[in-house]
Amino acid sequence: VVGLSAVAAEQLGAHAAAYQSIDSVPVPLMRRCRGKRHRLFGDDAAIGKGGSDRDFYYGCKLLLGVSPEGVITGFTLAPASTEDRWVAESFLCWRANPRAQPYKPSDLPSLYRSNGKKYVGATGPVWPRSAAGRASAQPYLGDNGFFGKWWQKHWRKRYGATVLTPKNYSGAGAQAARRQHSGWKQVVETINGHLENVFGLHFPGARSKWGLLSRVAAKVAAMNLGILLNRLYGRPDLAVATLFNR
Repeated sequence: VVGLSAVAAEQLGAHAAAYQSIDSVPVPLMRRCRGKRHRLFGDDAAIGKGGSDRDFYYGCKLLLGVSPEGVITGFTLAPASTEDRWVAESFLCWRANPRAQPYKPSDLPSLYRSNGKKYVGATGPVWPRSAAGRASAQPYLGDNGFFGKWWQKHWRKRYGATVLTPKNYSGAGAQAARRQHSGWKQVVETINGHLENVFGLHFPGARSKWGLLSRVAAKVAAMNLGILLNRLYGRPDLAVATLFNR
């Protein structure tokens, strides 16, 4: 199924896009009750905070690369408690070389942040390598969760990936540049909404790691195939909610 979404992305010409947007979306797996203990997914899932309501949930986060037309060019999964920059590290690393090893906290110039706290790194497995997609020489647009002068220099030098966030713009035209950035990046948030509301990304019913991958990959493939079918029928690309009569 992972290969099907990649084939659809190729057919839609997504990798020739002028830029790609990146963002993470929550994938809640089970309802959180009173405790914090969990055994079903082991280290593959955790309690994190995210979504439009910035609420706590138990599950994973899904990092997506999306073309300006809304085609998903690749994805990675990580425990919900993992910071976005560590998920992006694996995503960009595997795009450049699927066999390469992403950086760990011990590979950073310092083990400690400027506030004295130690870097945590990924809180569990980031996977799968095969779904990250192809490398792109064009820029990636993200929110401020991907900002970091060292990180952005590292991604550009090691993986040839230019990641831009609103904090990167300065000077007289910064405000206008940030508005433009937000407008261009809006597409990934639209795709997140379709995955949640049309394809049921939240609580996918998985009971194992590989069951989760098959369900997430199927939803990503369905999104790309929906765009492909819409183009064949002369419909708007993102009109996936009304593609089939119920």
